[in-house]
Amino acid sequence: MTARSAAAQLARAAGLALLGAAASRLHLARSSRTSDSRWFEMSNALLVEADLEGYFTRLSPAWEETLGWTREELMARPFREFIHPDDLAATLQQATALEREPGEVREFENRYRTKDGTYRWLQWSARSDHHRKYAVARDVTVRKQLEQEREALLAQVEALARTDALTGLPNRRAWDEHVEAELERARRHGDPLTLAMVDLDHFKRFNDAHGHVAGDELLAEVADVWRGALRAGDVLARYGGEEFAVLLPGCTTDEAVVLLERLRAATPRGETCSVGMATCEPGDSAATLGARADAALYEAKRAGRDRVAVA
Repeated sequence: MTARSAAAQLARAAGLALLGAAASRLHLARSSRTSDSRWFEMSNALLVEADLEGYFTRLSPAWEETLGWTREELMARPFREFIHPDDLAATLQQATALEREPGEVREFENRYRTKDGTYRWLQWSARSDHHRKYAVARDVTVRKQLEQEREALLAQVEALARTDALTGLPNRRAWDEHVEAELERARRHGDPLTLAMVDLDHFKRFNDAHGHVAGDELLAEVADVWRGALRAGDVLARYGGEEFAVLLPGCTTDEAVVLLERLRAATPRGETCSVGMATCEPGDSAATLGARADAALYEAKRAGRDRVAVA
């Protein structure tokens, strides 16, 4: 055999070996794809594959049971059309990040619309490979509902803790928070702020004459009437017993006098009240402002009650 023919035979053998290896890889790839597809079809998990244009390309059967759409319906439209409007922007940010960072696993949550128009909460774990996005989702709707119920219950408990049960007004705890917040706002913007203490005159005498039930009814009625006499942004709180407190943001002394005289005149059932007020001065704290209003209240009582006294 000549050297040339030997070289040709070696080249043919090498070529055949390369073709065999390529065929083997293609066979393995097809087998892997077939196995992968079988796994998709047999899985009870919410498995998904999507292209970079925003369409699902493969879905496991569990999607039909979870959302009610057939897989064909889900794949016929961009997946963004199924996402809750409030979750869309954040979801698209995650999708963009997946394309920028192939191989990185990202986890997020959003709501998907079911065929009956309701939404299911899904928790996602997703990644991409430059060509496709791959993800598994978990239906966490029940968990989300429990979390929302718990948050609503906590908010209700918090509201009750800050509300006077008899009058429905803010209680002493909520009042203290309002005063601190309004003082800070007044300092920051240089706005006036007036605080007033209001005492229902001769309430003990009313209670003795009509009973405690009637006294409670009077307090509830007074709270309702006085609240209606104030502006929308003003704060009326039950300070304790028959004593109330009023916070008037943005109110100068003269403006506050007009408002508080209107409140005093609105007192129901022929009853009267005494009012002491103080307008915030530089350096005033919640304690000093309240003390000046309280001193003015006692001045109104000493002067004969049923009047507004200015600190």
